[in-house]
Amino acid sequence: MVAKMLRAFRFALVVFFVAGNCEKLSKRMINEDDLPTNDDTTRVKKMIAPGYYTQECNSQKKCEKGKYCHMFLCVDCLKENVACTQNGQCCVDQGLFCVYGRCKAGASKGAAGTFCDRQSDCKEPETCCVREPAINPAISVCKPGLDEHQTCGPYNQYRAVYIGGTVQAACGPCKSDLTCKQVGIFGVHQICLPAKPAGK
Repeated sequence: MVAKMLRAFRFALVVFFVAGNCEKLSKRMINEDDLPTNDDTTRVKKMIAPGYYTQECNSQKKCEKGKYCHMFLCVDCLKENVACTQNGQCCVDQGLFCVYGRCKAGASKGAAGTFCDRQSDCKEPETCCVREPAINPAISVCKPGLDEHQTCGPYNQYRAVYIGGTVQAACGPCKSDLTCKQVGIFGVHQICLPAKPAGK
């Protein structure tokens, strides 16, 4: 009888001890979660429900300096020569821009190889805002027109681009005063040649 009472007493002590510790731990977690942090670089993801977290960033909520928004999370910006696929990924505070899919120094917005939304975004002369699927199939880049004797076909990447329901003005593939002409004999091969033959 005494042994049974001792076992029951020990079991009650263990249950009381575990319950008390769980309550303290839960209070501690709630208090730590509610405490404001003085460190601006520390961001805590808050779980709304299992598997669902609050968004660190979106179109309305920007990331802090030195980070960019990726899948609603703020991640470190990309350094020089690292592959990039859209605007804002490279460390702009270090003078880096995404040029032909790589973070490069010395470039500026609207230069050849940078991303664009429309023709007017390209600032250099003889450049076209065209799709470059190898870099990003959904975002256009500023691409210079082709010089004389450069291959312009059969595959023409300077095709019409629909932006916002409107078609951008025709641009390229060849620079002004040049036209894309068929010169192949046994197959299709097109190069940029003067629109008017010399001497006429």
